Amino acid sequence: MKVKINRDVCPAHLAFCERCLGQFLKEPLGYERRCFEELVDDGREELTIELHSKGHDVVMTLTPEQRRLVAGDGWSYFAGFMPDMYRNDMARAKK
Repeated sequence: MKVKINRDVCPAHLAFCERCLGQFLKEPLGYERRCFEELVDDGREELTIELHSKGHDVVMTLTPEQRRLVAGDGWSYFAGFMPDMYRNDMARAKK
């Protein structure tokens, strides 16, 4: 499966985002996907995540075991950059 995630379209803080993606990693077809731009079943056992967050683009290809690890530890630990905790700029833009 392949997913494209654009974190810039969701004003949720990082803790919510970590939990949201974690739930998806546990139950990929049974969870609301707020910031997903694309979801493609490519028939592969691995899950490829293309993640965009405030100028950073990361691609992660995860085995089922790695998905459980990322779901528990949070995607930001594996992303290679420090995402913003709060999205204050987005909250102001929506007013």
